[in-house]
Amino acid sequence: ADYGSKDLHQGFSVDLWLQLRSLAPGQVLLDNRTPEGKGFCLQTAAGGAVEIVLNDGRSESRWACDPGLLRANQRHHVVAIVDGGPKVITFVVDGRLCDGGDARQFGWGRFSPNFRGPAGDATLRIGPSVQGEIQALRIYRRAIRTSEAVGNYAAGRGGPGS
Repeated sequence: ADYGSKDLHQGFSVDLWLQLRSLAPGQVLLDNRTPEGKGFCLQTAAGGAVEIVLNDGRSESRWACDPGLLRANQRHHVVAIVDGGPKVITFVVDGRLCDGGDARQFGWGRFSPNFRGPAGDATLRIGPSVQGEIQALRIYRRAIRTSEAVGNYAAGRGGPGS
């Protein structure tokens, strides 16, 4: 037993405003992965979505927001919430909790219960291969509530780049 020394049931959240000229998959929005792949990455995915990739050096998990939510040349607010208690990833895009829509039964995904954390490289690379811009970024050292993500969207609708 690890007696809580390895899994502290914590999480983190990534909250960003972005505007993409292209929705091509594989554009890296944020990346702290080491050359071995350990860390986390937020990147564009097929179908106008964003996915988060988590790698602790032993296992990798990924989950994408509902497809079709992002539009090229339009400002979007994307929040990825990684909750270390239930081991669940959720997305809130433009103030709406992703519920799976027509693409899947539900909008959340589980990650490995043995995941030890998103620690990667000491440097966080912002937009290293993005066709567009990251306009604002917040990283929380906890899983924020859905209502907080919705509130951040409401507070930022009239902000820079709108």
